Amino acid sequence: MVLPELILQKSSFIENIFVDIDCPVCGGKVFKTVWRATPRQFLSDFRQSYYNLDAIGVGFDTPFYIKRCKGCSFVFVNPRFRNDLYDVVYNEAKVGQRHQKAWAFQEGDLKYLYNTHHKWAASRILMRALSYLHGRFEKPKNEGQRRIRLLDFGCGNGHLLDLCRVFEVEATGVDIDLHRIQFCRDKGLNVCRPEGLEAASQFDVVVSTSVVEHVNDLHEYFRYVTDRLKSGGRLHLTGLNPGIIRREKKRGTYRLVMPFEHLNYFTAGALDTLAGKYGLRRIQVSHLFQPTTKLLDYFTPFLKNFVFRGFYPTGMFEADLTKL
Repeated sequence: MVLPELILQKSSFIENIFVDIDCPVCGGKVFKTVWRATPRQFLSDFRQSYYNLDAIGVGFDTPFYIKRCKGCSFVFVNPRFRNDLYDVVYNEAKVGQRHQKAWAFQEGDLKYLYNTHHKWAASRILMRALSYLHGRFEKPKNEGQRRIRLLDFGCGNGHLLDLCRVFEVEATGVDIDLHRIQFCRDKGLNVCRPEGLEAASQFDVVVSTSVVEHVNDLHEYFRYVTDRLKSGGRLHLTGLNPGIIRREKKRGTYRLVMPFEHLNYFTAGALDTLAGKYGLRRIQVSHLFQPTTKLLDYFTPFLKNFVFRGFYPTGMFEADLTKL
């Protein structure tokens, strides 16, 4: 039998960990629960082996909720951890991941092709980012052209930054994972925590792939990016849309629906509304940064731009925005 005072203490402890928030997009306060699960249900055996739940004060039976705003249809984790606990999530609760995935930090080790896979993916993103600035490549000697400055927000292990060195792009990365920051610095990359980058720093391009779903304070995120993006500069985003919840719920296996870290699931309308508050407007791109090897490839730009508008049935989205 559990004593009443122990129940009260546990409840108070949980309430101190989580906070309820209004909709970050429209400020709404009325929501519909679209997903509820506990770590015992959504953590795979592999993730259970590297998450230290004690570090964030939750147990395997603590419920997590994903809700949809009835005002604007934005989908997000609510309630969520207090803001100060997200540093704990990435720097204390996930420390076991560094041992379980030690091969991810072995540059040049092709045993798992992890690093080459991510550099291949980053090369497409870099080409897409540089295509915005094609005018700077029109003359072979680049006479009178300034060096391109790129910010990788959420740089991880620095795969995009590695490629920027090859293309002589002046690149800076920011991240909150202290282990990855040190890993990048050991490679000679220019990386720091977000607060370590001067507010006066200005960039032609900001790339932020698979980051916006992790962001606890979306307003601070868009304010930070916009302040450091030159007028007319481009922002490339990728993230999750609500389709991933339906897909993984149907499968019964959760990989990307991960409420410890993945907090935001954007619809096109929600992204346009929130980004618009910070002077950002979505644009269309060709998507032809890959060979056309089958008939469907010729229709890819049409499908991505006009049918799906960058928000795909796979549960992912990609968007390119410009600062007005």
